[in-house]
Amino acid sequence: SVQWVAEIIRRHALDAANGFDLSTVALANTDAGRVALMAGAADVVVSDWFFVAAQRAAGTRLCFAPFSSASGAVMVPAASPIQALPDLAGSRLGVAGGPLDKSWLITRAAAQSTAAIDLQAAAHLSYGAPPLLNAMLQRGDLDAVMTYWNFAARLDGAGFRQAVAVADCARTLGLSDHLSLIGFVFHEDWAKQNRPTIDGFLAAATAAQSRMANDPAEWQAIRPLMDAPDDALFDSMRRRFVAGIQQSPPSVRQNDAAKLFDIVRRTGGTRGVDDIETLPEGIFWPLQDG
Repeated sequence: SVQWVAEIIRRHALDAANGFDLSTVALANTDAGRVALMAGAADVVVSDWFFVAAQRAAGTRLCFAPFSSASGAVMVPAASPIQALPDLAGSRLGVAGGPLDKSWLITRAAAQSTAAIDLQAAAHLSYGAPPLLNAMLQRGDLDAVMTYWNFAARLDGAGFRQAVAVADCARTLGLSDHLSLIGFVFHEDWAKQNRPTIDGFLAAATAAQSRMANDPAEWQAIRPLMDAPDDALFDSMRRRFVAGIQQSPPSVRQNDAAKLFDIVRRTGGTRGVDDIETLPEGIFWPLQDG
């Protein structure tokens, strides 16, 4: 979805208006983006702040600026009896991203907190790539799928329904309604040396997202990038993306990060937080020193 934002920036020359020139590099996946950033082949990539935390703990000073609070969901067939977290006990549940995926750990923690259920033991789990899990759910090989927002949108468009939202799970754990795991990641030293550039880029991204939230015509322009041939899928992807535009204020963001780090560490063990003991300072941009 960052491609959509980049296209809006280019179409309206928001980069020139904010003092920089945007060029994009198409990469295979998030890991490739991280490699490109570390190798200096990209100035900014999209990743999660846990990656930033792990790198800072290892001595590489990266920073994070929120991009999206769009969150995943547990999706089920329309006629499924599954309505809430306790109903997942005994189900055949597909989990995107593996056992240490942050959305899955939040969901596990919420089930433990609200219903005293350990879904790791209570459900029959299958881990896999989101497209594979979607296909398995559509074939009837799974009862439910815990997946990312864009793949949940595809199931929406195919007539499936949301049984549990990760955002609701986060809220039951005392986290913000607009928890931002995904954002723009860049080197702190580069950002300090190029402060007008990074601030201009973030301003342009904010302006582009504002247009997407308020002007339906913008979505028609980027529809060719969305792989959404039918209107139901298109509307679902647009709705879920727009819902994730709103971000928590910086003070809430820092508090959420500390709480979430503790939740993930307790639920997923040290591997869930990349073996770091405490949350490093300086993860979020702008830094407190201004």
